[in-house]
Amino acid sequence: MMKEFKGLLRSEIKKAERLANKATGTDNCRITGYSWKEEHPIDFAPECTFIEVRCEICHDYEERADVDIILNIPMFDRRMTKASIA
Repeated sequence: MMKEFKGLLRSEIKKAERLANKATGTDNCRITGYSWKEEHPIDFAPECTFIEVRCEICHDYEERADVDIILNIPMFDRRMTKASIA
């Protein structure tokens, strides 16, 4: 049975914010919003579900950053979440 996506975990938020800090050269990036979609890369294995989350990033007291962060979250093991720059 697959776990339901109910929102980002604290560790996933930190992972996205650390990458945003590196990308922007600041040290106060925060996620201010996100959207997500469910992906099934293997049609015959429903337990192999990934959630792709696009995070909006702001820094310096809500100034919109030039980058967004994409989190690819494997629902079967959320510790393996990968962050990348959009």
